[in-house]
Amino acid sequence: MRKQSIIHKVLKWSVFLVISLIGVYASLALADDNLGNIATDITGSFSSIGKLMLAVAYLAGIGFAIAAIFKFKQHRDNPTQIPIGTPVTLLAVGVILIFLPGIIGPAGQTIFGANATNYAGGFTGGGATNIPGGKDAT
Repeated sequence: MRKQSIIHKVLKWSVFLVISLIGVYASLALADDNLGNIATDITGSFSSIGKLMLAVAYLAGIGFAIAAIFKFKQHRDNPTQIPIGTPVTLLAVGVILIFLPGIIGPAGQTIFGANATNYAGGFTGGGATNIPGGKDAT
């Protein structure tokens, strides 16, 4: 009973902290002069969110590929416990996540036309160049 009480308190304080941080961010955004500056600040953060998503996709893809290698080994050791579909699926998901950043740019141009970056808040996709710390990252 005591352990649940501690977990409940930690969850309650973490939710309070997140809501407080959102409030602080909103108050700083509202400190600008007009609504146009607030909108520019919000859409300016979209590119950072996109870069974070690309980085997470790369890392998750590599993680799934490594997990597939270990599952292949487990299948070879004991084929009755681990069906072959498990490592194949893990490998397929890993490959999709690794190549996902390269698909974003062409898919956006296919859906929205040549000026896809106007709809995406300045985020263009296009692979490793957009990952923070990547080759041509800005």
